[in-house]
Amino acid sequence: MRNYLLAVAASAFLITACGEDSTTNAGDSISSAGSLYVDESRNLIVMTPYEMSRDLCVLENNSLVWKTINRTPDADSSKYEFIGDTLILYEINEGVPDSYGDVFIGGTASNIYGTWTDTGCNRKSQTGETECYTNTRYSTRTFNLTPGKVTAKVEYHFDLYLADAEAKGYMNSYFMEELYKYLNGGSYLARIIDIFNTQDAIEIANVIESNNVQIIENAKTNQTFKIGDKTYTVTVKKTNQTLNYNGSVNREAIVEVTDGATTCSGNSIYKEANKDLCKTENLDYFIKDSDYYFKLEDGSRIRYASHYQSNNENAFKECIKGIALKNGTANPLYKKATDDKINQEKRAEKLTRKMLKYVEN
Repeated sequence: MRNYLLAVAASAFLITACGEDSTTNAGDSISSAGSLYVDESRNLIVMTPYEMSRDLCVLENNSLVWKTINRTPDADSSKYEFIGDTLILYEINEGVPDSYGDVFIGGTASNIYGTWTDTGCNRKSQTGETECYTNTRYSTRTFNLTPGKVTAKVEYHFDLYLADAEAKGYMNSYFMEELYKYLNGGSYLARIIDIFNTQDAIEIANVIESNNVQIIENAKTNQTFKIGDKTYTVTVKKTNQTLNYNGSVNREAIVEVTDGATTCSGNSIYKEANKDLCKTENLDYFIKDSDYYFKLEDGSRIRYASHYQSNNENAFKECIKGIALKNGTANPLYKKATDDKINQEKRAEKLTRKMLKYVEN
């Protein structure tokens, strides 16, 4: 799962504009600009960012090299619709508007020009149904539309994000949910980094009940509980989160799980590729499950490293397996609710790439 502040969602780098209207990055805000074409007779807008460049950790002959790649950006076309003073943008792909539109507020009814703020919601054109898919508490995304020009801006409220994370603690996380099931005979254990991903309280309660978990002591960073005749203690020994320029979050965590006799210690680091990490000696630590390519204007592709990942999760999982109940009753199947959440995050990340012109791989 991608770790994004906007979409708590892996491979996206801000493309900066060249020339007079360059992209800016001041503190926890970021913006980019481009040209704007409006056809009011067809309710059509076309936004085209100015000439841009992109910094990539490029793979060349089994070596990693930090490079700036120039590229002429593609235009974004959208059909727009007003519902009162609300603006809906339906992205157009291959000439056909998407059936779901992103919902913006803040401007004037029937006037495309102005400052429009993303609500984190989308509207289905066929039914008018609206659903919200991302938490705007931690980010504010706006389009400023003026004749001939568009400026896209994202402001991150990272201090608030960290304060909320500390207040919530880590015991209602996706990692804990899967740990209960794994200790009770389940076949899947979530990544250690998933200690940061808060799960729905009702879902956690259902898992606790269905796996006969008895909570003995509970705090923000540790918990003691029983499953069957065994008592376990989970302790979060270290966490660290830092914000990247594109809204993704670098994360580090160390977690211990013990049954009183054996202690399993797991550690994980997950970071966006940057100039400091882009070194050949780190090649083995970049994610291997997907190949990332940057497509050039001539049709050729550059392969690049996207995320740095270091952990002992295989050894940690084997250790946990050794202290788990041998005759547990957990259901190993994945939940539809988790799949739905991932799909929502992907949609939120897609809008961010569009606003700040991230490149599709």
